[in-house]
Amino acid sequence: MHLLRLLLASLLGGFALGANILAVFPSVWKSHYLFGRSLLQELVESRSGNHSVTLISPHAVEDAEIPRIRELRIEGLRENWLDMGMSFQAEEMRSQSVMERFTRLIYAGTTNVDILLSDGQVRKLLTSGEKFDLLIVDLFLSDALLGLAFYYGIPTVAISPTGANSWLNNMFGNPQSSSLDPSNFLPFTERMNTKQRIVNSLMSTFERLTYNFFHLISQQSVYTNHFELLVKELPLYRDLTKNLSLALINSHPGLHYPRAYLPNMVEVGGLHLTPKNELQLPNHLVSFMETATSGVIYFSLGADVQTAQLPPEKLSILLDVFGHLTEFHFLLKWETEEFPAELTLPENVMIADWWPQQAILRHQQVKMFISSCGQLSVWESVAGQKPILAIPILAEQEVMAQRLMQHGVSLTVNYDVIAYDALLHGIRQLTLNTSYVEKMVQLNERLISKDSAGPANKAVRKIQLILDSGGADFLKSHANTLNFWRAEGVDVLLIIALGFCGILAIPFLAICCILRKSYYSQAAQEHPPYRTNLKVVGRVHSYGEQGSGKPPKGAESLRRTRSAQSLSNRSSTSSMSSTTSPSSASTTPLDLTPPPPPIPLLGQVPPLQLYVNQQRLYSSERKTSR
Repeated sequence: MHLLRLLLASLLGGFALGANILAVFPSVWKSHYLFGRSLLQELVESRSGNHSVTLISPHAVEDAEIPRIRELRIEGLRENWLDMGMSFQAEEMRSQSVMERFTRLIYAGTTNVDILLSDGQVRKLLTSGEKFDLLIVDLFLSDALLGLAFYYGIPTVAISPTGANSWLNNMFGNPQSSSLDPSNFLPFTERMNTKQRIVNSLMSTFERLTYNFFHLISQQSVYTNHFELLVKELPLYRDLTKNLSLALINSHPGLHYPRAYLPNMVEVGGLHLTPKNELQLPNHLVSFMETATSGVIYFSLGADVQTAQLPPEKLSILLDVFGHLTEFHFLLKWETEEFPAELTLPENVMIADWWPQQAILRHQQVKMFISSCGQLSVWESVAGQKPILAIPILAEQEVMAQRLMQHGVSLTVNYDVIAYDALLHGIRQLTLNTSYVEKMVQLNERLISKDSAGPANKAVRKIQLILDSGGADFLKSHANTLNFWRAEGVDVLLIIALGFCGILAIPFLAICCILRKSYYSQAAQEHPPYRTNLKVVGRVHSYGEQGSGKPPKGAESLRRTRSAQSLSNRSSTSSMSSTTSPSSASTTPLDLTPPPPPIPLLGQVPPLQLYVNQQRLYSSERKTSR
């Protein structure tokens, strides 16, 4: 009985301890960290298990407020990001072309992973002997981190705070069509015209080729350098994707567009949203907001884009518009401690380097949100039912702004041509026209779940399924085992092309051989051998083709000319023989047959012409002798 109690206590204790989870979020974008941290908070607070988490990130907070979450902060990633040509300034981000931004992203992502794995805290953790049960990783250009899953022998959960992308689909084997799914680097929605589909197909092909033959090679070197010393035998780098068990995607078909996903790819749009009853605002901010006669307008271009680094002319326009609308109070995200002396801050504007954005957008005094339309900001605005004046900077933000306009909940101002009138008109429209708020309420009802089946609970249940089943292999598709050539069907197309060419080539070659043989046989019958040709060549030139029976063109006139010459020569010869030697005329007959002309050689006179010339020369000599 005592042994039974000890066994039961050990089982309950093991269940109470839950899983030890390793989370790595290497992205320098703070929004990625906020999304992932919300997921980890849901995990440690869930009833399904008493989990503990070790979080590695450049945005990690050393003194974490959430129990059972240990955070390790990695320094140097943001600086390396800037050194690789990336930027957090709107002007520089807008000036980069699609190809330049894509290439620099690959370089920056690879070097950041290398720096993270080289950090002393990470090396100490890897060699400490601590065991983990699950890896949660942000796989945005950080594929080498999958080596952690192999090192610890654990399944992997990938998160994608910006929605699905072509790289994530390739790793999981999820189908993707360039005619249906636009690239994240292009400002196209899913309803593309012919020109856009051509551009998207070229961009998708470029992404696939660059990812397979450039990005994976660089990630392979990082993976080999850091894990080769930790294990005796490393698997092939491409085989690591077979260990991917689950993808959590920050999207929703009602906000993005309906598309097909594998069973282990789950949409959890709005996962990071905090319940309204848990949101609080500081007292000084509440006082400032409640004193506004017409309400408050919140301005922020995202967690990382710096408003203080905008060009002075754009800042001047913004502040002029804010100062003109004295009936509103404005909350402006400002990253620096000092305000430029050449600019004047209006009295109805409050600045701060960081705002509690969710709490602000849930407050009833806030009337609208001026945003760049990042993923997390849009979800928070929908949750707070606040219409948006969009100033998109990146391509994916332009697409989101278009979608919101289609829903009738926003207006857009082009960043490159920000003007006083456009800003003022947009603010007036969104604050005075109640249809924008009404449609935002409808969108909120479609997207925000009010029951227990929300995105956070769905994500926790899926992760618990992965832990309980040891990776949930029954949800994985075999498509991620195919290489580029097999996945794209290049080998099949090549075999079909070769077979088609063979089908056409074999009859063609056979016909050519038959016709060639027939031609040579007919030519051998029509033309005698070479020696016979030598004997009759003179006659052929003089009297036409051998055996034709018909003289050639001009043969009749030539024959008459020769007859006249022969008669003339005969008369001359007979007259001479009668005067000199009468007996020679009767003993020497006159041969009228012309001598056969010689065989013509290259560069010599034709036989017929040579014969005529000889006859003329002979006649002239005879006349001279007479």
